[in-house]
Amino acid sequence: MWFVYVAVALVLLVIGGLYVRRRLTGALAALGVRERRVRVVRWGVLWVLYGVPVIMIVSVVVGVALGADSAPALDGPLGTWLLLFPFTCALLVTLQAVPWLLALDGACAIVRRRRDAATANRVRTIGVLAILGGFAVYTPARILVERDALRLREHRVVVSPAATAPFRIAFVADMQQDRHTDAERARDVYAMLNARRPDLVLSGGDWINMGPDYIEEAAATAARLESRLGTFSVRGDHEHFAYFDQERSAAEVERALTRHGIAMVNDEVRWFEHGGKRIAVLFINHNYIHRTSAKTVDRLIGEARGADYTIAVAHQLDALLTPLLVDRVDLVLAAHTHGGQINPVVGLVHVALARLETPYTDGRYQRGQTTIIVTAGVGYSIVPFRYASPGSIEIIELQL
Repeated sequence: MWFVYVAVALVLLVIGGLYVRRRLTGALAALGVRERRVRVVRWGVLWVLYGVPVIMIVSVVVGVALGADSAPALDGPLGTWLLLFPFTCALLVTLQAVPWLLALDGACAIVRRRRDAATANRVRTIGVLAILGGFAVYTPARILVERDALRLREHRVVVSPAATAPFRIAFVADMQQDRHTDAERARDVYAMLNARRPDLVLSGGDWINMGPDYIEEAAATAARLESRLGTFSVRGDHEHFAYFDQERSAAEVERALTRHGIAMVNDEVRWFEHGGKRIAVLFINHNYIHRTSAKTVDRLIGEARGADYTIAVAHQLDALLTPLLVDRVDLVLAAHTHGGQINPVVGLVHVALARLETPYTDGRYQRGQTTIIVTAGVGYSIVPFRYASPGSIEIIELQL
């Protein structure tokens, strides 16, 4: 499904970008800017908005044609600050400005009818520059200010009020270790979790971002996670993105994690004990690359029968998986959304685009007898930035 969203985004980018470019160059011309400089702006907008998608598509096609194992990375300093950051900001400014510019067009049409064309043109010129200028300042500023924002959230789940010693779970996902979320950043995050002294560490996957360069480093860093019962993970979709060969990619990530004491569990149930209670954890292999069937979920729930408490861990909680778990397990832990990661302004408020895929984008939800906790993760996907979407790690205290 992700490629459908990417295709729609590209179509909107083309249409919206051409519209914004027309309004911007029209406003500059109305201010008396020379045609030559307007032409430079016109071509500059095309490059900033469409250069990165073209480069990425061409690099993947060429890489496949030449028999490369993986796609070339654009995460170096030059690629980040000369390509990805300008592109991301320009994309956001464009998409956020379009509704305001359309409203401005409507207002100018009214002014033209009630007064005259000259007044309408002045209103449009001032409005276009104010809208684009406002978003051009606000968007990169917020990205840079919140770049390393991270929330440590604590969730208390009471099953037995009489319980005295809680079962403490650390839940982390979407670390997506790479040049931007490097080993130092990962160690700091894991130290925060270790300081809470968890009994068990669970992960929603996505230990790496793209390419094979950080597989071993991510696994070695993850070995710093400490708990009484160990660290267990499901597969995320990015585990499949180290190589063009997705199975090779997932297998290498799994082997590296195993060497460093991290168990990656696929469609299995593991049992843990705490205070005389038996806890069943269902590790569900559900992500963009692999969808777990209803039959498999039924089997796992059947295997967990007799548990005092049941927990389902999945990378992605979507409309297919949710109804298979609600009121059938006690707790669902999921990831994948990054809290939206890029949450543009729509009108006057930021909106999480992840809501296009699931209502469970970030935080804690209660559906019947089932508690759902979705982490916003730590790292980045596609572009190495977050916008109005700080990361998170979770501590869950089960009072059993």
